[in-house]
Amino acid sequence: MLAVKAYYDGHVFVPLEQMKFKINQQALIVVDEEIAGVKGTCRGIASKYADPALIKRENEFISGAFAGECE
Repeated sequence: MLAVKAYYDGHVFVPLEQMKFKINQQALIVVDEEIAGVKGTCRGIASKYADPALIKRENEFISGAFAGECE
């Protein structure tokens, strides 16, 4: 499995790094809901596996991982 940083342009997800993908290659996209304005919830098909107590910690990690990307 490969992790790729990307942004959503309103139509598609665009990788921030140059990547080569195969036609019809499957992907799992995980979206940071805090950026979308949803805070403190676990949603989607994986929500039954989520631990709401870890949301703050995960958000701090994500913020650190993307720090400086848009400067």
